Amino acid sequence: MRLLRSSALAMFAVATASWPTAASLGPVVSLQHLLTDKDCQAVPELLGNWTTDGDLSGNWTLQKLGDHNYRLMQQGSPSETSNKWAFDICVAHLDGYLFFDATFQEVLPDGKKTVFGDDDNLFWIPLHLIGRLEVEDDALHFRLLDDDWLQDELKSGRIHLTCSQDDEGQYLLTAPSQELKQFAARFAAEPKAFSHAEDFSRVLPQEVNHQNPHARPKTANHSGAELGRGSFEINRGQTAKEVKFLARGNGYILFLTPQQIVLSLSSSGRHRPEAG
Repeated sequence: MRLLRSSALAMFAVATASWPTAASLGPVVSLQHLLTDKDCQAVPELLGNWTTDGDLSGNWTLQKLGDHNYRLMQQGSPSETSNKWAFDICVAHLDGYLFFDATFQEVLPDGKKTVFGDDDNLFWIPLHLIGRLEVEDDALHFRLLDDDWLQDELKSGRIHLTCSQDDEGQYLLTAPSQELKQFAARFAAEPKAFSHAEDFSRVLPQEVNHQNPHARPKTANHSGAELGRGSFEINRGQTAKEVKFLARGNGYILFLTPQQIVLSLSSSGRHRPEAG
């Protein structure tokens, strides 16, 4: 279980490289979706250009993705050749509150084709960020499910939710969609539950020319998985030949083979992939 949770957090940190901190576990990541495509609702107020000074610092565009889904995509110049960060988002009302389900994505410079989820990507794990969404005329408030709060509530026995538990007593959220919906509706009004905030302000048309639309989101460490964007490297003889890619962290290395993800938690000495 420890390997599963650590691998999930490591893969999420590689994807977003944005959630802080050493003092907080950050937002909860779920292996299951809160909302399915059939749940998604149209909220036209989401569309447009937005900016944030939070963990995803920079300018972003929210655009339609299919009939009722949305993509929050990092802005870039037309001539930029690097990939863009994005989050594919589904929103829906549960018991009178608006909720969202978001998965990380990386979009090629053309703004259409994506990196993750294609046939060539063997290691894509679509982890889900879930939470409440508050919509105002010129502001969006994403209130993500807080991992510190969830860990405390589960350990105390005050709530019961399907999870996997590692050797250190930490929980990884594995509840199915229907159970997550019931949980979300029950605690929708609990401010501590959905307290990990990311706030966006609308960029009005006259303001676009006065801002830098090409700012990259800033990076920060993620507790338990201090991996930055682009930290995976191709194995060119650094380790066992069955390893295709590896990522180095503080006290561990994550190994990717065609069959499995292996996390070595050795604090000293040379890391080698071991059966997990």
